[in-house]
Amino acid sequence: MDAGSTKPLDLLSDEDLVARMQGGETDAPLTELERRYGKRIYHLVLGMLRDSHLAQDVTQDVFEKVLMKNNLYRLGTNFRAWLFEVARNQALTAIRTRQRLPRPVSNLALPGDADPFADLPAREQAQELEEAEFMTAFQQALEDLPDAYRSVFDLCIRQGKPYQEAGQLLSLPTGTVAIRIMRARKRLFGALHQHLGRLRRPPACFQA
Repeated sequence: MDAGSTKPLDLLSDEDLVARMQGGETDAPLTELERRYGKRIYHLVLGMLRDSHLAQDVTQDVFEKVLMKNNLYRLGTNFRAWLFEVARNQALTAIRTRQRLPRPVSNLALPGDADPFADLPAREQAQELEEAEFMTAFQQALEDLPDAYRSVFDLCIRQGKPYQEAGQLLSLPTGTVAIRIMRARKRLFGALHQHLGRLRRPPACFQA
């Protein structure tokens, strides 16, 4: 018997969990993957869609894809990168579907009327896609941060906790929290510099 098969699920690697799914065991490995990545996937797609209800639906779609299409994942490669690519694709599909929905009748111009906003849907589509691409890159850059930087960034910037409270939660001096936030921002800015120039305004997380 494989020694890994006797380990608790929370001690198994992502690849081991997917291998179990590919071997026919589904519920427990999938539940563990959702525990590990559910919130991260939700925040990624929420940033792309700006709609909490749709983001919840897309997050569920992502894990349904993991359940139904896990054979497409190649063991030995980066599962997290594969999972986030699945999430990105699902979110972009949701954006395109939403853009194809008919506009309300009240928003449609009457025949013969000049519509000064005729090109607005195209501009909005390009803008949404740019922002979606940025959020994908941002989430990946955040995942690539060292654990010490990512934990303080998540507490202070994403959850809005004061530096002192984050320090108490992490058993760190407040000054250390501030330094790690500064270094996390610097790394994120370096990774996302090419995207930031195309946005209308920099995200709040890059402001001191």
